[in-house]
Amino acid sequence: MKKDIVDFLNILSRLSISYKTIDYKENLPEHLWGYSIKEIKFSIEKSTLKHIRPLGFSNLEILIDIDVVSQNAEWEKLNDPFEVLSFRTLLKGTNKITDKTHYLSFHVDRHNGGKTNEIHPLYHIQYLQNSKVKPKDEFDHGESLQLDLPRMMQMPMELILGVSVIISNFAPELYEKLLNDRQFINLTKEYQERIWRPYINSLESYWLTPLNNRIWDPRLNCPYLI
Repeated sequence: MKKDIVDFLNILSRLSISYKTIDYKENLPEHLWGYSIKEIKFSIEKSTLKHIRPLGFSNLEILIDIDVVSQNAEWEKLNDPFEVLSFRTLLKGTNKITDKTHYLSFHVDRHNGGKTNEIHPLYHIQYLQNSKVKPKDEFDHGESLQLDLPRMMQMPMELILGVSVIISNFAPELYEKLLNDRQFINLTKEYQERIWRPYINSLESYWLTPLNNRIWDPRLNCPYLI
């Protein structure tokens, strides 16, 4: 799996997509494996900015941070392998009209199982302004309204699947180049087979198989199921 990560980062580097740091978490117990990557960075293509507000942006970039801890044995069995999965995306750019820097962020997380008032699908996506950029009392919210939006179900996204999804949406010309890379195709197919296929099958299995005969728990993936 470490080789997969190295190979994928090399694929990105061939397209001038950089990252700041990577930590392979060598101190984890033997049955676990993981990594943290900081600031995978690339520019957003202008063709994807059709509905942007306010107007005045032409130089937006994306920064992605990823934190993963997985169980080796569960990976081989096609069970849910993740103990930690955090995929954080920050969009930022300076407005050429106002000369102000603006931010938008969202993340895909694996819920840690703690009790909360809100329903948490096991893997979910949530949009919010990144308060780490500036202290909350200094952030200019303009006319926006901020509060906890519903956490929507989301297929798990680690490095290979997650970065591919973000590139396909915000840099489609770059994504077309990736689709011509046979190594990228092979890696992506393998990870879709090991992660997305059993995740999606778990939802279908809710109506098809006994409760004790499931690999991924559909009620964790979709807690709205009755």
